[in-house]
Amino acid sequence: MPFVMRRPTAAMTWTVRRLAAVAVLVGGAASLLHTTSVMAARNGADAPAALVVPAPVPVQKPAAAVKARVTAEAAEAERLRRINGAQSWGYQLNGIKLDELQRSPFDLLVVDATTGLAAERPFRRVETESLKKRPDGTPRLVVSYLSVGEAEDYRPEYFSKEYMEEDAPSWLMHENKDWKGNRIIKFCEDGWQKTILGDENGKSVYGGDESSPLYRLMDLGFDGVYLDRVDVYEEVAKQCPNAEERMVDFIVRLAAHARKRNPHFLVILQNAEDLLKHPRMVKALDAVAKESLFHGWGGGDGSNGSAINGAESVRWSVDRLGLMKKAGRPVFIVDYPSNRTRADLSVKRIREQGYVPYIAPKSLGILNLPGRDF
Repeated sequence: MPFVMRRPTAAMTWTVRRLAAVAVLVGGAASLLHTTSVMAARNGADAPAALVVPAPVPVQKPAAAVKARVTAEAAEAERLRRINGAQSWGYQLNGIKLDELQRSPFDLLVVDATTGLAAERPFRRVETESLKKRPDGTPRLVVSYLSVGEAEDYRPEYFSKEYMEEDAPSWLMHENKDWKGNRIIKFCEDGWQKTILGDENGKSVYGGDESSPLYRLMDLGFDGVYLDRVDVYEEVAKQCPNAEERMVDFIVRLAAHARKRNPHFLVILQNAEDLLKHPRMVKALDAVAKESLFHGWGGGDGSNGSAINGAESVRWSVDRLGLMKKAGRPVFIVDYPSNRTRADLSVKRIREQGYVPYIAPKSLGILNLPGRDF
């Protein structure tokens, strides 16, 4: 009997659906498409659109699990952005009262994390963090003083006074005649450098779970370090042959060691501006600070506070400080004039050079304020 085309009945439609379901079970999506297409053609229905299988999508890690790597160039750019934003600064190393520093207007504060507080104890992290905003809520940089050319017998993070006097290491030398309790260091010895830096992980080389003096500053939340007595290389040239190059090596090593943990950690040099002749020294630093550019160069007893530095001395320093400016790094000046008239003159001359001024007493035991003290 010849095949006669008929309209699909309800029973036939049910049969199509049943066959499609069976096709999924036994043959998957491809079989379903084939079966449905054939039945539809036999019953005069329009053929369905082709089934498109989506391409596989790779599994994405949660955003929180992806750790961004900061390149050395990006880290340097960010450090310089932050430090160049500091258009004012304050500098106090002892007798610190936190509420006074918190109320101060400065963009940058330099303090002593170990002995600076009036309470004569080290800073706590919460106290460091409390200084990181100015009264108007804008960010402030807070860095800590660290001497790398002297060891002070009042700093417990190195060793006890008894150890320094009775069982001293070979790199510990004579007392600084201008600063009682400060001992000159033969900085080129690896024992001293590791005392400051710690081991590869920043742990103290004297055992225990303590951080090294450098890494302790990061533990306390400081934005960077303010290096003093780098100029000791001039005093120990006999004990450290090629002392100038070896001091540059030490500072470059210190900066790299700190930035293994925190790529944005600031390294600021105080004095020793003759080392800025070395490009790799400049590259390791984010800023330089100079004491007594115009007033008060000399010993630590403050007796020379009224002295005005000679033109040749000023010119020598300005030439070297210019190497930092040329490299896009700021220059901070702390002068120690004896009265307000000379303070105002210092500030004027400092600003004329494009530097950031601060006026302080030689003891650095009081926080002077702009508009009130200079």
